[in-house]
Order: sequence, then C-alpha cells, then structure tokens
Amino acid sequence: MSKTAAELMAELAKNKEYQAMKKAQNERLTDLEKLYADDERELVKELNQAGFAVASVWDFVNSKNDYMGAVPILIKHLKNKHHPKILAGLARSLAVAEFSSNDELWSVLVELYNKAPSDSEIDIPEERGAQEAIAVALESLALSSRTESLKKLIEKNQSGDGIHWLRDKLKELS
Repeated sequence: MSKTAAELMAELAKNKEYQAMKKAQNERLTDLEKLYADDERELVKELNQAGFAVASVWDFVNSKNDYMGAVPILIKHLKNKHHPKILAGLARSLAVAEFSSNDELWSVLVELYNKAPSDSEIDIPEERGAQEAIAVALESLALSSRTESLKKLIEKNQSGDGIHWLRDKLKELS
C-alpha cells in the first residue's frame, strides 16, 4: 500500500533518526555557507567598494550586467588562496568571451588549471569543481592566437576535468 506525500512527511517528522540526520545536514550547510562567506569577504568588500553590488563572486556568473571593471579585482583574487568553491566562482565569473583579449587572465587561468587537482583526487565533495570551472573559463577565452598554449595545456592534463571542452575548442580553432 502506498503512502501520500503528507503521510510520508508526517512519518518523517516523528522519526528521530531522520530528524537527527536532517539537523546535522542543516548544520553542515550553515557551516559551509559561513566558510564560503568568510573566504570571500575581502573579495566582496573590494568589489562593493568598486561599485559592484554583489554578495558573492557567484553573483557575476551568467550575469547580463557589465562588470568589465571588476576583472582586475577578480584576477587579483584568482592569484590569492581561496576555497575551491570560491575559486570555481571566480573562474566561472570570468568565462566571458568579452574578456578574451586579456592575456594576463589567460596566463593565470592556464597556471591554475595546471595546479588544480581533478575531482578524482579530492575526497571532500565540497572542494570539487575548481578545475572544471577553470576549463570552462579557458574554453570561453581561447583564441586562435592561443592555440599553442592550449595544445600544451591539453597535453599536460590528458585527464583533467573539463578537458573535453578544451579539446573541442582546439579543434574549432585549428
């Protein structure tokens, strides 16, 4: 006999084991939110002072707003030590074709991709995704003038996260 959603929810509300698990999960999420906010506090402060009203670097991802003026701050923070989720947000915020003429950005992202561990090397799920985010940014910024750099990156990172996008981009540019 099947249960209605309301019956299941009532049953779970009475289940002490489920409630304890749910409480622990909520506490973990709260701790992560605090960790991320603490990590990007200085970055957000600098962006706000520069006139960009954001609460997180992730506010730029897929944004329709013009934030070209934030690029120097974002590059500066790519060079700083950040939690992998904040690094991923930085990289994804810079995955914009309009930024492709910025050679410093390209160089910093190539260096970061080479240094970033792939998800298969990371035990903590919340620390995964940075290398793939960097690949997304590199794919967006790749130009025909960067073909050799892209080839070297692919050769060095045959099984890196997001490498398939970079291979596809190389084929497109060649």
